[in-house]
Amino acid sequence: MDRFALEHNLRDASARIMACQEALLRQRYQVRELERCGLDASVARALLEIYEESKAMAVFNRDSLANTLKMAAFATAAPADPSIADSPIDDHETFLDAEFHHRLAA
Repeated sequence: MDRFALEHNLRDASARIMACQEALLRQRYQVRELERCGLDASVARALLEIYEESKAMAVFNRDSLANTLKMAAFATAAPADPSIADSPIDDHETFLDAEFHHRLAA
């Protein structure tokens, strides 16, 4: 999977976490209201547990994507060439970089 797809999936995962959080807040309110009125809140509590598990899975998914993206960034980073930095620069030398266009596109 390329970096842009990973970033897109990471944004989607973060949006899912926000949606899960909103659903959790609404469901907690529903449970509290049912209990305040003395009504049976067992089904509402079961749904609340499902929402909590859903949020935990969304957080896990987001963290996995973030770690994958971080590792992909390290894997694609070009290693430094110490021979270039250590060599004296001659005013008459011309340095051409064959991968210049590829790095600009990335």
